[in-house]
Amino acid sequence: MGDLPEVKKKSEPDGRRPQTITVAPHWSDHRFQGRAVLPAVEAMQLLAHWAKNVRPDLPVSHIQAASFDKFLELPPAGEVIQVWWEFQNLENGAVRTALLTKTQAKSGGMTRTKTHAQLEFHPWVEVPQPAALDLAAALEGECFRVEPQVLYRDLVPFGPGFQTIDQPVLLTAEGALAMIRAPELRDVQTDQPLGSALVLDAAFHAACVWSQRFAGVVAFPVGIDRRVVKAPTQPGETYVARIFPMPSAEAAALHFDIWILGLDGRLFELLQGVRMRDVSGGRLLPPDRIKAPQENKKLDRIAAHCEAIALIERATLMPFAEQCLSETETGRTAKMVPKRRADYFSSRLACKRLVRQLSGNDDITSAPAISTLASDHIRPACPLTTGATAYHCSVAHDRRCTVAVAGRHPIGVDVEPLDERILKSLRIFMTPGEQQMVQSSSLGPVAAAVRVWTIKEAIAKMLNIHLADAWARTRVKHLGVEHSQLHIDGSQEMSAVHQMLGDHLITLTHAGLIKE
Repeated sequence: MGDLPEVKKKSEPDGRRPQTITVAPHWSDHRFQGRAVLPAVEAMQLLAHWAKNVRPDLPVSHIQAASFDKFLELPPAGEVIQVWWEFQNLENGAVRTALLTKTQAKSGGMTRTKTHAQLEFHPWVEVPQPAALDLAAALEGECFRVEPQVLYRDLVPFGPGFQTIDQPVLLTAEGALAMIRAPELRDVQTDQPLGSALVLDAAFHAACVWSQRFAGVVAFPVGIDRRVVKAPTQPGETYVARIFPMPSAEAAALHFDIWILGLDGRLFELLQGVRMRDVSGGRLLPPDRIKAPQENKKLDRIAAHCEAIALIERATLMPFAEQCLSETETGRTAKMVPKRRADYFSSRLACKRLVRQLSGNDDITSAPAISTLASDHIRPACPLTTGATAYHCSVAHDRRCTVAVAGRHPIGVDVEPLDERILKSLRIFMTPGEQQMVQSSSLGPVAAAVRVWTIKEAIAKMLNIHLADAWARTRVKHLGVEHSQLHIDGSQEMSAVHQMLGDHLITLTHAGLIKE
């Protein structure tokens, strides 16, 4: 029989095998409508552990086609569950695997099989560091904060074992950011091949909160197209989860991409095509107070007068923001005090957002490759990622936020809080006639005074002159809620555009608003 072809044995035959799961004490804190259920992240961990035992060469850190079909209800902590583990070798060296349970009908005879989780492990692929790290270093748009106690009391009502977000979750229409502290828990029944399961679980919490605010849905994970664990997360460490809502043609589900990064910006996990939906049949609804207002919050009035606009709130600035700077941008930070550095980082990130918008929403070019300083290394710039310099830009910041704008004409923007302390310095930057106009304005003296201040700040940036020169050359003639009128050098008449962001005023001017 020596002439027969050699039969290659698989490392492990296909089939189903019984497995025993011991219910960990903290799993009882993972609850859905009053029932403790096995978390999807723990199901993936168990499947990776079992697969690794029979295929030690299998790179379980590359997962595809994961789905979580039915909740597996858990008995009390310390008890065991008898389950079935399905294992199937695929032709490309991958493995398809599933976690199942079998129940026998009370009437006897018939056995029903339920699939609780299934996924595929694929050969390893190297995942590069995200090029557009600036997209994770801050959020664009008006920020809504959800405190941890509100998160775990009202939105994701899990017990202490799964309360791994201990700082506010930050939300804008662009996505979510969450700081996650991996608890000091070691899994006694697996070697944690995918790292700390509770880090990804907390990222799902942040995505669930985003879905409640912006989609009006209490969404749970039901599937993942792809998950790559580049470096396993470790108990006791802190990570950043960046949630990216993605477009989807699937009406019943929301789609997200998720990055999990270290505090230094290093990528630990990348997830693509995370599918989340309401699994309660409409019984769970977000609290009304968490839902985003229906009106447009994208500074539409300001946006209508520029080619691009970016708003970054200081609260969303992440520890690795400095990693996003170009060499030229980094060169200016050496002697900055911490507050000034935060102002500077947020300004650079806002300008990079402008660059990406104006370059066709480019999310490929690396953040350090985008330099947002003009040739004098002081004024802001927003060159396209192709190298073209077709736009003028301006940036402003206060204690809450940074606003950057770009336009075809020379442009200026300013943002200031409505603070009554401004009334003590009117004579410094106003003429007697402007002071009288402010005091008699129907807007109220503070709102009127801040309009005058921001107009002159914006003019200084538009004309690239010193602020004191803008005070001398600009005369405000009319103050309005949305528009004001002014003269430059006593002859050029132009408009200024205003919009409120909470109790902060944003004012825009550009050369296209000058009346001939």
